[in-house]
Amino acid sequence: MRLTAERLFSDPALTGRLPARVRFSPDGLHVTYLAAADDDRERLDLHHYDVTSGRTELMVDARELRGNAGAFTEAALTEAEKAERERKRFFTGGITEHRWLASGRELLLVCAGEVFLGSVETRSFARITPPGARHTDVTCSPGGRYVSWVRDGELHCFTCATGTEARLTHDASATVSNGIAEFIAQEEMHRFEGHWWSQDDAWLAYTRVDTSPVRETLRYEIGADGTTAHAQRYPYAGDDNARVDLVLLSVATGRPRTIDYRDADDDYLVRVAFGHGVLAVQVQSRDQRRLRVKLYNLTDDECTIAVTEEASTWVNLHESFVFLPDSDDFLMISERGVRARLHLVRDGRCTSLTPDRGRVNRIVHADRTHAWFLGWLEAPVEQHLFRVALAGDEEPVRLTAEPGWHDALLDRTGRRFVDLVSRLDHPPRLVIRDAAAGTCEPLVTNDLNEAHPYRPYLASHRTPELGTIGAEDGQPLWYRLTLPQPFDPGARHPVIVNVYGGPGVQRVRNEWAPLALQLFAQAGFAVFELDNRGGGNRDKAFEDVLHGRLGRVEVADQLRGVDFLLGLPWVDPKRLGIMGHSYGGFMTLVCLCTAPGRFRAGVAGAPVTDWALYDTHYTERYLGTPRENPDGYRDSSPLTHLDRLEDALLVIHGMADDNVLFTHSTRLFKALQDRQSRFEMMTYPGAKHALQQRSVAIHRQTTILEFFTRHLLEQS
Repeated sequence: MRLTAERLFSDPALTGRLPARVRFSPDGLHVTYLAAADDDRERLDLHHYDVTSGRTELMVDARELRGNAGAFTEAALTEAEKAERERKRFFTGGITEHRWLASGRELLLVCAGEVFLGSVETRSFARITPPGARHTDVTCSPGGRYVSWVRDGELHCFTCATGTEARLTHDASATVSNGIAEFIAQEEMHRFEGHWWSQDDAWLAYTRVDTSPVRETLRYEIGADGTTAHAQRYPYAGDDNARVDLVLLSVATGRPRTIDYRDADDDYLVRVAFGHGVLAVQVQSRDQRRLRVKLYNLTDDECTIAVTEEASTWVNLHESFVFLPDSDDFLMISERGVRARLHLVRDGRCTSLTPDRGRVNRIVHADRTHAWFLGWLEAPVEQHLFRVALAGDEEPVRLTAEPGWHDALLDRTGRRFVDLVSRLDHPPRLVIRDAAAGTCEPLVTNDLNEAHPYRPYLASHRTPELGTIGAEDGQPLWYRLTLPQPFDPGARHPVIVNVYGGPGVQRVRNEWAPLALQLFAQAGFAVFELDNRGGGNRDKAFEDVLHGRLGRVEVADQLRGVDFLLGLPWVDPKRLGIMGHSYGGFMTLVCLCTAPGRFRAGVAGAPVTDWALYDTHYTERYLGTPRENPDGYRDSSPLTHLDRLEDALLVIHGMADDNVLFTHSTRLFKALQDRQSRFEMMTYPGAKHALQQRSVAIHRQTTILEFFTRHLLEQS
């Protein structure tokens, strides 16, 4: 059976019921996770696995919490919630979050913006937030005494013992919010928290965000029924950012204290964490060439600079920052010495615990003697779980033997871990492993058996192949190649280069690939994907080549990939296409302009066309400010090179995009029209950057397939 765009985005999901938000109970004997319902892929329900019995069951149906309101409805979301969903790339509804309280007997659920607290044994849940209001950033204190959330820009605290809510802040306005991460933190720093509890529940730190310094502009969202003007304070490259203050609140006294974390007025607040008697703050300079970790005493204003990291280009941020139990010693990931390694900071000394090869991606767990991390030591296309001694006297021990891409969660003891693993030939499955006993039990097998929703399409499935080619400087570049179905090695076939190419991102992995690739393969196209220099999960030198100019080294590598393709006897050199979204849309335009005639057709989705229209933190990391580097901004813009564009072009963009603004494409349209250049466009009223609504996704995929069919198949 041949796959269609309609089936790809319909129920039940073809990838199977993939778990999300996996949690261990405090005693490690229970695992809970969210998974899509069979009858509605956009509604998440809560599932439970009993470690002792090995039994899995549906624990809470989201519809039982609020009736039909438990189902996801886009219209019910506030503008802030819609923006947050885009930042987190999380587009489902139902139960969107759950957390165990410290007692292990109660669970907290978030559904449709309301918060529910209930007993694990009775499965009875009651709403603890006011009716008719929506809440975000729901957080449990580590000791289980409090639950905090943000409502209408104000931070609130719920005391579990008394069942009462207290409002902690009182100054929210059109430009001020408390306890919630600002746009730059969410979109570029991957910091989604705006408030943090100390381990003993005695202290609460939170951000106060004032966006008034950011220049206000109007962003026009064009919908099917009209145009809406949104007053938006978007921090364009070179402009002012929001002011982010950090406040420390004593729960006992209720007195707030502002932490003066900045070295300069425009420094970024990156990460916040509590240690044993200290508050740790990661601070990054505006030019992103310096990162500091500062430790503040909780009872006075004494500050110690624990770590300073500097670079001539930029210092990458890492999400992991972990204090050891009952200690002020901490673990962090640092790229000092070129590659990302695990470091222990103790008594003013920063010591590497991992060898000078591979990469540490995330710290998963730590106790007094060992740390567990995700990363790789041999090849970047696989991720594994490792354990390493804090004494620094041994090689890391790999705990995941099966080839593939692993994402792991450990219990508090470090004995058991839940492993979400997939390979090119197997969709993601969830297993629980006992490191001490050496056992492995399945939670979600997701085998491609007769009952699996993808089974009818398996006969036409093409498993992608991985390989490497060399960059100009000799560094290996990994690629993923999906052959057409059917494939005749003696014939000539068209190839579509599917590109992202942006800094810090990796696409080529030994994992279950997006099934959208199968749409193109079954339509007669091979699909080639290459992780060019500048991408993620490699060493710092692999990324640094982008500094000062975008769209040069990345394009050179992609064209080197094309040269590799042209050396394959079955590739038709006259039928090459290219497509990409966001940075990939930018790359599509620059590739077409850099190598006219190399590709017959290209699809640019939501392309960046002028980096001065993108945000501060992302753009300035690579280009500096427009005032500092005007030539870099000019040369990095596809608009500068349009005179060389001669190939067929389709531009796709959501007309309510608040990330890569629709203005990027309207400027492109005008520039092409002024040159009398012929092109095609497809715009989606009301759609934002990800273009994830089901009807939009189906139409977008169908439109792209039809475009390439016309230009690469019918005109052959």
